[in-house]
Amino acid sequence: MNTLAQNKIQTNIQFLVTKKVTNRNGFLHPHILFDKIQKVATYPIREFYIHEVPSIVDYTFKMTKSARLNDSLTIQAQLIQQDEKKLMVRIIVTKPKKKSKTEEVICNALFGFPLLEKPIRKVS
Repeated sequence: MNTLAQNKIQTNIQFLVTKKVTNRNGFLHPHILFDKIQKVATYPIREFYIHEVPSIVDYTFKMTKSARLNDSLTIQAQLIQQDEKKLMVRIIVTKPKKKSKTEEVICNALFGFPLLEKPIRKVS
């Protein structure tokens, strides 16, 4: 699986911040965002497992900005590999800046999943 870095497996998911997931001041609850990105982290690796994706063995989560009601977020999940025992998925959550055509990073995360001895598909 050394060629995994060359074969980028990436998923982009749109997420609209609604009143249901915000506090009374209109800010997105961090635990809601964490739950969402934890689920999205499994998307690029599902094909490596015969059954359900195993539980996360480690993670880092850093929220650098706030998201507000009606913000349209993009959750990007990219499969990377740090060692032969884990599949690592990097998450970047962005939202468009209002006055320019650039994206603003509001959250970064890294999730580690155990690499099973016999994955379904070999990446070559």
